[in-house]
Amino acid sequence: MVLSLGVVMAGVALFVIFVMPRGGDEQAIKVVETTQPMAAFARQAPYTPLAPVGLPMDLWKANSLRVLLPAGGSSDSTTAEATIGYVIDRPGHRTYARLRQTNAPDGVQRLLGDRPARGSVNVDGVPWQSRPDDQGHLAISRTEDGVTVVVDDGAGKGGGATQPDLITLAHTLRPVTTAS
Repeated sequence: MVLSLGVVMAGVALFVIFVMPRGGDEQAIKVVETTQPMAAFARQAPYTPLAPVGLPMDLWKANSLRVLLPAGGSSDSTTAEATIGYVIDRPGHRTYARLRQTNAPDGVQRLLGDRPARGSVNVDGVPWQSRPDDQGHLAISRTEDGVTVVVDDGAGKGGGATQPDLITLAHTLRPVTTAS
């Protein structure tokens, strides 16, 4: 009986060693579609939103999308916001970045709180305000034609994007077309 049990256990051990699937330590990233939802947002928003065009999809993976459209009848009925979150998936190291935009009159305050501008960075000849916070989180922002655009590191604990990453994301921003 012990011999029979030994043969069965050897078979189980071989199965576990050679057949059982093994996952890596990193979890798969849930990628969300952003093109069609942003086109729908652009059709209803009171401004022309921006979205990245040409980000390398093997590195930049959109993992969240949130839009807020004007609500009829409220005092804030013309304010719209869109947020796209990204995982920058480098081998062995993931970081986060986020694109946020709004036409709220207090857009920077609404999106970043009390983060004063501490310099500027140049993105394709356009100055963006650099707005790091006291905990080392990075953000760059610009306001044009009443629309505030913020590219930041997500302000989370998981490790944020670097300033060059933020500039890369800002460099790819283009107006969203409703035909997309």
